[in-house]
Amino acid sequence: MNKPKIIIFLILLVLFFSLVWPSHLEAVGPGEGSFVNPLEPDTVEEVVTSILNSLKNIVAVLAVLFIVIGGLMYIFSAGNEKRIETAKKIWTGAVIGLVIVLIAPSLLYEIGKALGWSEAPVATELKTIAMNILKLLLSISGIVAIIFLIVGGLTYVTSYGEEKRIETGKKIITYSIIGIALIMGALVIVSQINKLF
Repeated sequence: MNKPKIIIFLILLVLFFSLVWPSHLEAVGPGEGSFVNPLEPDTVEEVVTSILNSLKNIVAVLAVLFIVIGGLMYIFSAGNEKRIETAKKIWTGAVIGLVIVLIAPSLLYEIGKALGWSEAPVATELKTIAMNILKLLLSISGIVAIIFLIVGGLTYVTSYGEEKRIETGKKIITYSIIGIALIMGALVIVSQINKLF
């Protein structure tokens, strides 16, 4: 029973080497042979950079995943203080990890520039990252302020003469307008600072 399997294996092995082996037996002179690099990088520095980029991508995906998990744990905590604390720790750790991953190449770039490296690694400058984050946060804050302005208006309109709801609606509208004004001012300040540097 095992004998036919061994014979078939040996036949396949002979066929394989008879087809593949002769291509490697070509005669070449000294210095004419070549070795094909199976990897894209040609230097150790490029290999390390490639590995670091892969690790950066993996850590970024894991950080975003844990941000989502922390948010879901916070939502499903149902007021349980222990679960809320766990969710906050997960979320905080994930955000810190993501920030480190995003800023590390830029820090290396800035250090390389300061040390006078002729070819500093290409990365986004810290100023650009900070401005993009500020603009994103201010945009999100503006959207939230407008939503609260609408909520305040709806609370005021649907108060049906209830003094407490009227006051609540007025406060929400007032603080939303103040928030929108502050956000618009902050956007202008951020844009001006960006132009100065």
